[in-house]
Amino acid sequence: MIIILVGRLGRAYICIMFSKTFGHALRAVTYVAIYGRDGNKVSLQTLSKSLHIPHPILGKVMQSLVRNGVLDSVKGPNGGFFINQNTLGTLLIEILKTTDGNLVFDKCALGLKRCNPDHPCLLHPDFESCRNDLLKIFSKKTVLDLSKETEEKLIFIA
Repeated sequence: MIIILVGRLGRAYICIMFSKTFGHALRAVTYVAIYGRDGNKVSLQTLSKSLHIPHPILGKVMQSLVRNGVLDSVKGPNGGFFINQNTLGTLLIEILKTTDGNLVFDKCALGLKRCNPDHPCLLHPDFESCRNDLLKIFSKKTVLDLSKETEEKLIFIA
């Protein structure tokens, strides 16, 4: 996780960038939500090629998503990944917990161990506000939302 602070006209804006693993997971689960419907399976090779993510890295991400019940998979020549009854309703916060735990929402922006509302770091008030806004979004937005927005070409995954 990388946190970038950008100053503009005397006001600080904080932007949180998530791990590559989280980005890979979101893109992959959205791709499978679109193309892995109605019994269709998406192979790891197809995912890797379509999303431009190295095969070994994506394999680990996909294993984690299957292990945590976000997707299902079948091994073999006709195997691949596909949605299950939980996939489309999965909240982004659940995918983040699967890949990164609660790091973004539990840690200090500067990495200080003693940072809290009673003993705030330099960035605590701004970071807390940003973090709370993201938590609200991630607690409402689902894989279905992402797949619809992708299919409508409002957002892109590759």
